[in-house]
Amino acid sequence: MPGWQAFHAEYEAAGFTVVSVALDIDPDKARPWIEAAAPAHPSLIDTAHRTDELFGFNNVPMAVWIDESGSLVRPAEAASIETSPLRNMDIPEDLPPPIHDLLTEAREIPDIADNYRAALLDWIEKGSDSAYAMTPDEVIAASLPRQRHHAEAAANFEMGQTLFQRVGKAEAVPYWRAAHTLDPENWTYKRQAWTLETTPEGQPSDLIQAPTEIYEGSWLADVKASGGGAEYITKPGFVTD
Repeated sequence: MPGWQAFHAEYEAAGFTVVSVALDIDPDKARPWIEAAAPAHPSLIDTAHRTDELFGFNNVPMAVWIDESGSLVRPAEAASIETSPLRNMDIPEDLPPPIHDLLTEAREIPDIADNYRAALLDWIEKGSDSAYAMTPDEVIAASLPRQRHHAEAAANFEMGQTLFQRVGKAEAVPYWRAAHTLDPENWTYKRQAWTLETTPEGQPSDLIQAPTEIYEGSWLADVKASGGGAEYITKPGFVTD
């Protein structure tokens, strides 16, 4: 978030606003991070994953561009304006294999920061005349397709949310497992479910744990199964390498 805070502060006078949204059914898990960052731009918590449903987010960080009339001018795409430190890090060979493999895959995630920042600046300067601003028809054509299994996954995920809020996590798990199976490339479904699991004291974070009896998947195993870190994000259409 710090990079986006600085970007917002620099270009707010030009009419540009960052709105950050945390996807978390339990707001208490996201709120401390927002409070620690103390952003000057609007920062929200989407406890119902409505932005997934409305915009097509399937991972974080992703973004849409919305113009001053409220129209989408770019669909849901990976969004980054700073290169991740993981990109150029040296990975010690003596690390435990799961951590070594995880860092190796993370380093393969495409670096779109320079291209994305340049495109944003062009849009801020030129508005609808920017080569990166799309018409409504172009946005629809470039958006991720919504197949039947995506709709079924969304329905299962929403049922899980409702049960989690009204009854408890145990009742939600079967529906979230179904959502993961139906739409394996939707990382917001997986990461939400994993985040709500309790990590034993002294054990690694849920994102680097092996598959469990509750959820058979894990970040590393699922990334490898989907083609590796290079295929992890939805690259913007203007990023070709």
